[in-house]
Amino acid sequence: MRIWMATVGEPLPIDEGPTRLLRTAQFAQWAADRGHDVVFFTNTMDHYKRKLRANATTVYEISENYKIIALEGRHYKGSMTMARLMSHMDVAASFRAISSDLTPPDVVLSSYPIEELSRALLDYCEPRGIPVVLDTRDFWPDIFPELLPRALRWAGRLVFFPFEYRARQTFRRATAVSGITRSAMEWGQKMAGRAPRETDFWFPFSYVRLEQRPPIAREGLRLCFLGTLTPRNGLEVVIDAMRILQKSGLNYQLDICGTGEAEGLLRTRAEGLENVRFRGWLNATQLLAVLAESDFGVLPYNRPDFFKVVPNKFAEYLAAGVPVFSCTDGEVRSLIVENECGIWAEPDAAKMADALARTSSASLAILRGKARQTFDNIFEQDRVFADALAHLKQVASNLRR
Repeated sequence: MRIWMATVGEPLPIDEGPTRLLRTAQFAQWAADRGHDVVFFTNTMDHYKRKLRANATTVYEISENYKIIALEGRHYKGSMTMARLMSHMDVAASFRAISSDLTPPDVVLSSYPIEELSRALLDYCEPRGIPVVLDTRDFWPDIFPELLPRALRWAGRLVFFPFEYRARQTFRRATAVSGITRSAMEWGQKMAGRAPRETDFWFPFSYVRLEQRPPIAREGLRLCFLGTLTPRNGLEVVIDAMRILQKSGLNYQLDICGTGEAEGLLRTRAEGLENVRFRGWLNATQLLAVLAESDFGVLPYNRPDFFKVVPNKFAEYLAAGVPVFSCTDGEVRSLIVENECGIWAEPDAAKMADALARTSSASLAILRGKARQTFDNIFEQDRVFADALAHLKQVASNLRR
């Protein structure tokens, strides 16, 4: 089968140094390894390192049946900036500029966001009778008004209404909707303004099972957070919990791995703490070393849009046999509680500190075992992608009937 996949903002296998591949790059490589012809459309902007990979649309031949087309898009520095929006528009225009020279696919899996590239793909596919699946990964523009002060959010909803209108129109045109969770899929169906279809599906972030080290005999606990440091990630409450633990004399450590626009504020929040370390940007090999030393992976998100998703870090932590420590309600909380693969606590520093302080070596050993079991049952790469590929085949065959 000839498959197009489209996602902007992910690390790529052509990036310098050891790289952690995410959802689309993982799926693309997996499908290509099994003989499918795969084209992965992305952008020239490296979102994580905030630099351009190339100054023009560039094709990277990964293997005989797998290539990445990095579509030209301008550089931007901030996540919520006009330059980033313009970069997304550039990417859509760059696709349109080369589309007439492309060999049509059998099916397209396009990540939402971004709406601009998804719409450009639909414009190409609809006249040719090619099915397009929109894969809901984030809830733009629903989350945008939250960035404003509470008193101004009503105005934000008016300002972002054109974005919502375009998003709804784009979802209505999709052949099928998928998502990173059932809630995400249902959000896409709601945006499309229609009932569920048999071709709609969801598949979680996945990961390959990582080499797991035997437990280290030592006092206290080691926690890690892997990710971009943004004002929305909620690390403040975890830092406050670490302050309580330090005052209690407990030998607990939090490693914050990543950079971002909120780093300065978080460092200020952690002033005077010896049990919080900012490790900066780390490559894939360095992150594996951090995971090997960790007892818990932290998911601190406490905003409503995060309640509908399971971040890729959840699967990554479990892939290393590391239980999850989180205050994220919704899908994350349900997974932790139902599978006993971590600890969930309310987003309150005192309650989070208490939950960690009450963790014994015996209970941690049980959590590690449950973390491995949950990964194998839900997030293991072959299981996840085989199911997703079967659904894509069903979408393609349904349209041909």
